[in-house]
Amino acid sequence: MKVIRTSQPLNDRERNACLFKGDLIIFSQIPAMLELQREMDELIRAHLGDRASLSDLFRSDPQRFAAEMTLLQTSFYKTAQMRDLFMNALEQSGMSIQHNYADKLFLRCVPPTRDSNSQFRGSIGYHRDTWGSNIQHQINWWSPICPISDGNTLTFYPHYWSTPVANTTADWSFEAFRRARQRAQAKSVDAQIDYPYAPQAVEAVSDEGVNLLLDPGDLLCFSSAHLHGSSAEPRSGFRFNLEMRSFGEEDVDWDIPPENVDNAQSQPNYHWFNRISDGAKYSQ
Repeated sequence: MKVIRTSQPLNDRERNACLFKGDLIIFSQIPAMLELQREMDELIRAHLGDRASLSDLFRSDPQRFAAEMTLLQTSFYKTAQMRDLFMNALEQSGMSIQHNYADKLFLRCVPPTRDSNSQFRGSIGYHRDTWGSNIQHQINWWSPICPISDGNTLTFYPHYWSTPVANTTADWSFEAFRRARQRAQAKSVDAQIDYPYAPQAVEAVSDEGVNLLLDPGDLLCFSSAHLHGSSAEPRSGFRFNLEMRSFGEEDVDWDIPPENVDNAQSQPNYHWFNRISDGAKYSQ
């Protein structure tokens, strides 16, 4: 696994030729991402105050923290400028948004705790995103809003790029997760979801993993087939990041996506994705 850092755009085919071999790409200091980072920093401060006091609020008044996080998420999703800036960043990295499809742009908050299933999308154990979508040529986009540390970032397990990991893809259901999330939301803003957000690994990994560091304004992309997760010791402060998944229409017929080594699902979930340029659904 190579980590490629560049300030130059790569077109879809150039980028994915690297990603589908297992390499990671970091597009450095993209202008639209820098602007988005500034806007997001202001939005977070408006709802949660100074980042230095977040841990105190989280520990002393978790219900208030959860309520403010809900308001923050609502403000984020209602502000079209945030998504527009992220789409601009994708174009500045070289993506053709007329020929690519994406799911929802997510704002994730990872507090300094191992809580992995809160409604505001906390840390997640190691997994492949392809386990959920069953789209082998899918790629992930990820960018930190605030400075991150070795203890609160993404960890990759390159040994498992071609090595199976026992998991729950044969039994996991997105509809079951949605029902569990609705039950939790009906209880309270800080209620825990009693169903895994995505298929889970059911064996321990032997590789210690590689923690990846990048700066606000950088944009990471990697194959969704990579085994990855939140750092194992997220006690070094809060992490806020933006993330999204996408695939290109020409990649559906491209014969070099990463090999499926352990996903037991049978049908790809293309219906989760919309064309970035106009919101149209993908039609096979």
